[in-house]
Amino acid sequence: MNDPVQVVAISGAATTFTAVCEVCLGIDTAVGLNASTFAGRLDLDLDEGVFLCRRGHQVAVVRLELPAQPAKTAAA
Repeated sequence: MNDPVQVVAISGAATTFTAVCEVCLGIDTAVGLNASTFAGRLDLDLDEGVFLCRRGHQVAVVRLELPAQPAKTAAA
């Protein structure tokens, strides 16, 4: 049986994140533990990546697009 696909979206300007592995959360809840979070880094030149939580479950991390910046006008 394959793990469910997990996707975490981060801000367009973020380089580091802390996320919850949903598979671990279910396991932890069942046995009364609390170790379902993990941290990672996605460099600004990357739009997505696949990370493993502490227990080895895959989590896809995608970067949201930055809002368009208004064009600067030249001073006269």
